[in-house]
Amino acid sequence: MDEKGVIRYIEPVFRFCHHRLDNWHDAEDLAGEILLHILDGIGKYQIESLEAWVWRIAHNRYARFINARNKRQSILSGQELYEVAEECLQVEEPSVEEEYEPVFRCLHTLSSEYRDIFVDYYIGEMSVKQLAQKYALPETTIKWRLNVGRSRIRERIGTEQMDKVYQRINWNTYGCNGSMDSHRYLHSQIARAICKAAYEKPLTVEEISMCTGIPTIYIEDVLPELEYGDAIRKNGNKYATDFIVFRLKDRADTEAVQEPMVRAIADHYERLLWQERDLGEIGFYGCDFGMERLGYILLPYLIRQKLEALKNHRLHLSSGNFPPRKDGGHGWFIVTESSDANEEPGKYSTGCNVNDTGEGHMYFYWVNRFYDRRVFRSGGIAWLAEQGIPQKCPGGTVPEGLIAEEDMARLVQNHLVRKADGGYVLNFACFTRKQFEDFCAPYKAEDEKLDAMLCDWILSVRKSFESFVPTRLHGQINQWISVYCGELIGHVAEELIRRGRLERPEGQPFVDGVFYVEGEFMLV
Repeated sequence: MDEKGVIRYIEPVFRFCHHRLDNWHDAEDLAGEILLHILDGIGKYQIESLEAWVWRIAHNRYARFINARNKRQSILSGQELYEVAEECLQVEEPSVEEEYEPVFRCLHTLSSEYRDIFVDYYIGEMSVKQLAQKYALPETTIKWRLNVGRSRIRERIGTEQMDKVYQRINWNTYGCNGSMDSHRYLHSQIARAICKAAYEKPLTVEEISMCTGIPTIYIEDVLPELEYGDAIRKNGNKYATDFIVFRLKDRADTEAVQEPMVRAIADHYERLLWQERDLGEIGFYGCDFGMERLGYILLPYLIRQKLEALKNHRLHLSSGNFPPRKDGGHGWFIVTESSDANEEPGKYSTGCNVNDTGEGHMYFYWVNRFYDRRVFRSGGIAWLAEQGIPQKCPGGTVPEGLIAEEDMARLVQNHLVRKADGGYVLNFACFTRKQFEDFCAPYKAEDEKLDAMLCDWILSVRKSFESFVPTRLHGQINQWISVYCGELIGHVAEELIRRGRLERPEGQPFVDGVFYVEGEFMLV
């Protein structure tokens, strides 16, 4: 294990010590001792979880420090907490750290309202009267919290739940349905562990600690940010995850896209999109790209429009308006469990990124199987939109000097611009609003048999979600149906590639789903 990984624990370890010792010099001494033992252990042992190892050492060294400072064999001699440890630890002649480690581990599963009083009473040796003054509480409340704290430690010490194995939570948290930054709140393993623990039912801070093995002090540090991001909702003294997690086991229980349905939909759109039609009459830039490229715009647009129309109007399963969020965004979290640490969404997952250019919008229909991050980031469409490039390129031609040489090289590499006739042109279609509407209109033919098949599938998906989504989150199912059913686009695109109708994505960044539309945002 890389010793550099310890660097990020220097400050938290010092805070851990200073919070408990309330003495800067003692805290520095103890923190230094803890870090030395951590580094020494990294060179000697096979450590599966650095996080668990760091706090195990911190608790053990803290116990030894208190023991040495008070010059007594028992950290809490003569107090009920000592009795708790004696009741539960039957090892013959244990070391100090072995004997009292369970006490300290359990102590950190208590919420701050109990833990702080407990530490001040037993370690700070403050009287009940002093505690009542410090916390501005009646003495009876102080006594009650001490009693409850002792009882909870007795219950928890030695339980299997205290021997947590810290396992990585592999969630893809970059997705959303709306405009928001899900990953901002769910990027850390602690945040994910809290949300995973409080997913099935609301839990108190202490219950979350028991489920995760994470000390309450760290849970309490993270909860305010999760509440602000609307990832967690507080009700009384309990917390509940406020978004649906589409787990691997849930996917296995949800009716998948069936091959006969994929073939039927591919047949329908193959007949529509590859009929004889002169796109040049519409006059948009890119009309000569051919349906093998333009199909990557039409296919997702038409299927998404059809699914939403059936879901909202025929089946009355509307997602409703995007909910406003405390941080100024709007929409829902889209969180999926992945099978490994790469945290990739499913290969057939689809979506549409939209970027405002000032005078119009850039749209990017993508299928994860063909997705290349360079198209969106790293000088991709996000940069093009920010610079307002599309509206400055009449007829798709990039004016000389508009884009710096270094930026142009990156755009060419990302396949968003290409060389042509001694200059450069955009490598994606550009429309006015009317041109886009005229482009799509002829392909919206109805097929009642196909619609009935899709309705049956949507209802089946809804029923599956109802079986595994917690009842309090059922109001979010309809928007998740749109996300899940959108995977149909990936399957149909793959079938049309197999038939030789759509261009096969190979080699360079794939940009056929990118296009620009002048004017206000369109719901696509």
